[in-house]
Amino acid sequence: MKRPMKIEQALRSALTGPGRQDVQQKVGWDDSQVSRFLNGGQGIVIDKIDSLVSAVGFVMVTCKYLDAVSTLGEVGMHCECARQGQGECSRRI
Repeated sequence: MKRPMKIEQALRSALTGPGRQDVQQKVGWDDSQVSRFLNGGQGIVIDKIDSLVSAVGFVMVTCKYLDAVSTLGEVGMHCECARQGQGECSRRI
């Protein structure tokens, strides 16, 4: 099973990789601020959290939303029985 990427890993990668200048621009940081952030010497103000998280490709969703998408995928998208009008695969009528 693939291990999920943590936000910290994504931020470190984005702020040290080839696209770092784009991320820096989106949050308004210079090189010294990025360095302090990565070394734990600087935090992030609350009004920049969304910009930073978005810049590395993450979005916030609730667990309830992800559970719903998972359930729909399990019993809908891949269920040939339901597509053929025979109920869910695990609950044949």
